[in-house]
Amino acid sequence: MNSIEFPLLDRTTQNSVISTTSNDLSNWSRLSSLWPLLYGTSCCFIEFASLIGSRFDFDRYGLVPRSSPRQADLILTAGTVTMKMAPSLVRLYEQMPEPKYVIAMGACTITGGMFSTDSYSTVRGVDKLIPVDVYLPGCPPKPEAVIDAITKLRKKISREIYEDRIRSQRENRCFTTNHKFRVGCSTLTGNYDQRLLYQSPSTSEIPLETFLKYKSSLHINFIVNAKYLSNKNPGEIKKMQGHLSAWLVKHGLVHRSLGFDYQGIETLQIKPEDWHSIAVILYVYGYNYLRSQCAYDVAPGGLLASVYHLTRIECGVDQPEEVCIKVFASRRNPRIPSVFWVWKSADFQERESYDMLGISYDNHPRLKRILMPESWIGWPLRKDYIAPNFYEIQDAH
Repeated sequence: MNSIEFPLLDRTTQNSVISTTSNDLSNWSRLSSLWPLLYGTSCCFIEFASLIGSRFDFDRYGLVPRSSPRQADLILTAGTVTMKMAPSLVRLYEQMPEPKYVIAMGACTITGGMFSTDSYSTVRGVDKLIPVDVYLPGCPPKPEAVIDAITKLRKKISREIYEDRIRSQRENRCFTTNHKFRVGCSTLTGNYDQRLLYQSPSTSEIPLETFLKYKSSLHINFIVNAKYLSNKNPGEIKKMQGHLSAWLVKHGLVHRSLGFDYQGIETLQIKPEDWHSIAVILYVYGYNYLRSQCAYDVAPGGLLASVYHLTRIECGVDQPEEVCIKVFASRRNPRIPSVFWVWKSADFQERESYDMLGISYDNHPRLKRILMPESWIGWPLRKDYIAPNFYEIQDAH
């Protein structure tokens, strides 16, 4: 075991059996596997980079530098943080998975340092942007000091209760605001369609009949409505209904079978109001792995779709059972229950769907932009999206 003490660890049990709590076991496994983000803001990063070499060799602490924020849980803000760098720093921090930690390295990072008095572009403390766990003063701190800060962070992790951390209020943070188009006085002239740019939300919803007609023109034949099924004999309906759909029908769970995709994976449509309860049922049924979650715009002015690919992983099964779930939401108010509390891997993927398409996932703990800046207007992957003040696209229409 690690030399760091655990308050609830009982070392007196006989026969080499150690009794502890799941929280302490989780903390013990995480404190020896901190993966720092390979990122630096200024000159202190030279001291951090020397830790990677053979002289200090911080790999012996389990620290493995990662170039992607999706694989890192520790960020050392090494050096001066400028106003121009601040949005990028916050965006990198938001793309790191929870639980994540921050070490403020150097006087310039903590207070602004020598630039705190007369600099117009320096942030006076990185804790104004992101929460800091350990402050490491110095100009610059020596590599030995960085190792000491990491040791203190490991002690803090060993006594941490994760539920209290995610419930804690974090102040002085950049949160996503409501992104809406606002009509302003244009200084440009030209024959462009203002209605295309400033279309009100009430006119962005098209009738269902028009939407289905549009889909049939694109030869999308996998959505089957009740009228279509009524004209089919029971044998053909049974061919379109997979094993999971038959099980849901047997237990009275409302859904609609969309047939099978090109890989033979069963596809189901679930209503947004029923999705959360059915997601829990699917998890209990055995679909314990969310392979991917994505979203797309079905048609300009039409519905928005959130797609979930679930896998049923079992021991000794070479080809696990898979299913595709599609949840369609109204464009005017696209709200879908989040499945973060069922499959934790939905965290970043639902945030990306929100960032790109504006689908709000209810009860998601950190639903904010993850790819685009906080000040970005609109949802870039919607088919009727036009970049503000970019009129060349309208001319193409």
